Amino acid sequence: MNLLASGRIWKLPDDVDTDQLAPTPYLTLEPSEYAKHCLENLREDLPKRVKSGDVIVAGEDFGKGSSREHAAIALKELGIKVVVAQSIAPLMKRNLFNLGIPAWEDQEIPRICEDGDKVEVSLGSFKNITKKHIFVISDLPDFMLRILEKGGLFELILENGGISKMSRPLEEMNDVREVGRTRIYPAYEKYVEVVIDRLEKGEVLCGPFDTTYGLFASIKRPEAVKRIYELKRRSDNMPLTMIVPRERFEDYAEIPDRVKNILFTELRGPISIILPKRPDRVPDYVTSGLKTVSLADGENSFMKRIMERIEICGTSANISGKPPPSTLNSALKQIGSELSLAVDGGPSLYRIGHTVIDLASDPPKLIRAGPYHTKKLIQLFPELIADEEGLSDELVKGHSIIDLSPEVEIKASGKGD
Repeated sequence: MNLLASGRIWKLPDDVDTDQLAPTPYLTLEPSEYAKHCLENLREDLPKRVKSGDVIVAGEDFGKGSSREHAAIALKELGIKVVVAQSIAPLMKRNLFNLGIPAWEDQEIPRICEDGDKVEVSLGSFKNITKKHIFVISDLPDFMLRILEKGGLFELILENGGISKMSRPLEEMNDVREVGRTRIYPAYEKYVEVVIDRLEKGEVLCGPFDTTYGLFASIKRPEAVKRIYELKRRSDNMPLTMIVPRERFEDYAEIPDRVKNILFTELRGPISIILPKRPDRVPDYVTSGLKTVSLADGENSFMKRIMERIEICGTSANISGKPPPSTLNSALKQIGSELSLAVDGGPSLYRIGHTVIDLASDPPKLIRAGPYHTKKLIQLFPELIADEEGLSDELVKGHSIIDLSPEVEIKASGKGD
């Protein structure tokens, strides 16, 4: 395995992070598909023109950001065989080697080599054929060489008997895992159908949302909705939120013209909106018998695909009174032993609960402050009032303050019904 790579250099600047290498909007796709979007905002030509055997040469802090393997997987899918940078984020370096891509940190090579230079990389040698210059690169420890020889850490473990060849197929083992009785799927497009099927059969899903991880159930399965309350240890007088595409809000609620005019513009984002419900479309067991319904659509791409296909309701995946989780691991620590279905979509975007505004009451009422900017709400609804409990004096008086405290439970109220 002396010759590691033979191809062209793709020269990258400092600070290329994992979101550039594997853009998050595409992570529900298969690796072969999200790899096509690698560096699309920095080097749009790379995914289209890269060939197997090519080499990445970069500046400082290459691969900083997420610890997920997606960025390294994208490079492997494209055929990148070697990475050399002035400095590489430790987690990125680990992920590259684990996937069988050797990576070196070197100050001189990125300064001298240019984009498009033809190169050959061997153990101990980086040969720039275009510039007729040979660089000496550091030797690798024996255990790293063994990983590279087998094509990656997983393959090495498999060959050495660490995993039985009689177990599940390799591609499934890389994707799906089990913790106790909880079967955990990655947030890939190919698992949307599986998750929908299990929701339709009455299971509760613990999955990613834009604000926190949530518990979701089909509204057609009252026993599953009831199970959410049991898992959260939540009082049944606290309504759940309908998780539906924004363009279908009117199917479930009566929307005043004033709200319609801004629903798809100013009111977009991490916000739940309470409106008078359509009783023929929203069961009482979702809204605790209220005549109003809380609606949210969120920004998580995996959950968007779920809500487009099946009517679901949900709430944050925490024990009532405890902080809502921003990662699946945090959710599992609270309620994992009682779950059978989960999806891991990485850390949530905002990591605090939705802003909640009641537009069914007169005047409108801010139920909970959150990531949606309060000043914007006051501009849209100058008559807005707020519950004093749990909110700062400044917010109650109408100033622009975002309360970042843990999620508070929203108790059902007959006011405004």
